[in-house]
Amino acid sequence: MSLTHVRYHTLKIDAIFIFNDPRDWALDTQIIIDLLLSHAGHLGTLSKLNGDTSLPNNGYQQDEQPPLYFSNPDLWWAAAYHLPRLGQGGYREALEGVWRAVTGGEGQGIELQKTMFGKPHKITFAFAENKLANHRLSIFGHGKTTGVLKRVYMILPPKRLGSTESATDRQLDNPESDIRGANEYKSSGGSEWQSILVRSGVYNGGEPAWKPKVILDDVWDAVQWGIESSAWK
Repeated sequence: MSLTHVRYHTLKIDAIFIFNDPRDWALDTQIIIDLLLSHAGHLGTLSKLNGDTSLPNNGYQQDEQPPLYFSNPDLWWAAAYHLPRLGQGGYREALEGVWRAVTGGEGQGIELQKTMFGKPHKITFAFAENKLANHRLSIFGHGKTTGVLKRVYMILPPKRLGSTESATDRQLDNPESDIRGANEYKSSGGSEWQSILVRSGVYNGGEPAWKPKVILDDVWDAVQWGIESSAWK
């Protein structure tokens, strides 16, 4: 069977979206690697450009292969188990390790070209800020300042008010990505982002890797602190 025949008579994938860490890492890794090495995303093909040193990235991912997207960079997340569990960031590291072994990786000037979403990446915070600004407009109407967010408080929540903490609640809290994202985000609209860490989830006390504006006990304290610091009445 010729390459031309295979090219147009096999399943074609136009994009690879990873929304969660896979249940079967080996199977998903094999399929993704096959697609990244393929011609134009046609399963069962192999690009003739792979390894071409005259091209950018030594020819890898230069032949209309499907773009690769990750929705979350977190290495760890909190579940019912008493120790943190590997998240989507763990799978990304594994996939990049296989890609490195297959292509030669950074030592050969080859990278895994990908787009990252989720905290702490800027695009995620820009999207959130835009949604908040639009919500503010829907409440206060259009005016010279009603669409401007002077200050945004990034609260890393521990538990629902009036309830005990559950595994689901703990999943919401990841200081590495949440605090870092809020601290590093530079608003195009001039909003000031402030990170507030509450004591739960992956955070078990001590000095976090990324220092928040303040550390408080729970969401209630965080809301009260925000109101007081903004002098809102």
